[in-house]
Formats: sequence, structure tokens, C-alpha cells
Amino acid sequence: MTSTFRINIEDVASEMTTRPVGALARTRILSFLRDYESIDIDFGNRSITPSFADECIGQLAAKLGLSGFKNRVRLSNLSDSSKPLVKHVILTRCNELRQAII
Repeated sequence: MTSTFRINIEDVASEMTTRPVGALARTRILSFLRDYESIDIDFGNRSITPSFADECIGQLAAKLGLSGFKNRVRLSNLSDSSKPLVKHVILTRCNELRQAII
């Protein structure tokens, strides 16, 4: 593994609106995480829908675990309107994972 790899979200998602596109983006991001120690996903200040955010980012956080997500994934240039949404889906998915383990 090498250092941080920068991804433009438009390179892994044609649009940021649906769950299927979010799932495909998550799969592509996970493939980068196999090759790189960490990644920086640049959202270009574009807004994202709750469905895309949950499927792409929330599920990614659940798969990596909150600590792993924080250590390996950086989300840059999120629009101001998307920041609370992203925080919500990350914490919700990681909390669901903790509840399932207990």
C-alpha cells in the first residue's frame, strides 16, 4: 500500500442521486482501498441525495468500521448542505453495526 489517493467523485459515480449508483461508487471506492492506504474523495461541492449518501458513504463506513473509516477515508469539498447528511448516515450505519454485534 502507498499513501493517500485522491478520487474525484464524478470518476466513480455518474450522478449522486440513487442507491444503485451509490452502491456502484462504494464498490469502486473499496477497490481503491485495496491498493492505497487511504483515499481522499473530492465531492467538488456538489450536493448528494440521502439515498446516495447512505448507500455509498454510510455503507462504506459500516464496512470499514467507524475507526477504520476515519483513518482511511477523507471526504473533501462536501457541500454545506451535504455535511450534516453525511455525518448522520455514517453514525447511523456504524451504530447499527454496533447494535448487531451486541
